[in-house]
Amino acid sequence: MTRSASADTIGVMAGYEESLKITCELLRRHVAEARPIRPTDEIVNDLGLDSLGVMELVADVETRFGVSIPSDVFDKISTVSDVAKAVTKLQRG
Repeated sequence: MTRSASADTIGVMAGYEESLKITCELLRRHVAEARPIRPTDEIVNDLGLDSLGVMELVADVETRFGVSIPSDVFDKISTVSDVAKAVTKLQRG
């Protein structure tokens, strides 16, 4: 399998920094290229994702990291950093 094909899912646990980098890459699909994405940006208020965009992001994150984000965790996520922290915590179990 080539590296690009295997990079679709993280097989090993990603640390916070790697989770943040990948989350930003996933968000880039939903945010204008010229708009910088910062860890403190709120996904809805700052980056402008609507409810469909948020659900697509969650699906992308779950697929990419091999995790399932429970609704109680999802309800506490508002910033880019929150996503990376949640992924890191969920991967550690």
